[in-house]
Amino acid sequence: MDEKQIRDEFKLRLSGVEDGTRCFSIHCEKAFFELAEISEVRDGELDLRIEMTKTEKLVNVLCQFNGYVVAPCDRCLLPVRLPMDFEQRLIVKLVPNIGEEPESEDDDIWVLDENTYELDLFQFVYESIFLALPIRIVHEDDENGNSTCDPQVLAKLEELSQKEEEKESDPRWDALKNLKLD
Repeated sequence: MDEKQIRDEFKLRLSGVEDGTRCFSIHCEKAFFELAEISEVRDGELDLRIEMTKTEKLVNVLCQFNGYVVAPCDRCLLPVRLPMDFEQRLIVKLVPNIGEEPESEDDDIWVLDENTYELDLFQFVYESIFLALPIRIVHEDDENGNSTCDPQVLAKLEELSQKEEEKESDPRWDALKNLKLD
């Protein structure tokens, strides 16, 4: 699939659509992550189920994500497979004159002109995945509590850490180490 085809999958038609609930499914794979340029995510497979409920002045969108993404470990930089299973809700208010309605300060509420032809969810999906990533991405420890990161990288980190500790300290900073906060 090319870039246009991938982006078009995330466009939900609003104009001329009767009120009610519709469901859509999108499979996000490597091409999506490359296109989205989520630097932390290199690959993955996510099944996205979108339930869109449209009324006259409101569109309620529920996105359910299920699958995994692959991102580099913060410790050894080898790929880590991260399971993803979450949902994100978006509410779209349709207003007659967008100039009169102030923009919403809530990121989960969008304000659009009631004559908007389609709803583009590409950026919303991208941001939802990015925000669902853990703050710290590392390989899980094995059953004995040992790291499963690349042993060569861990050895190099340990070596560099010891060298740093062995450096002679600067006496100007040593005086600060003795200060205590009350």
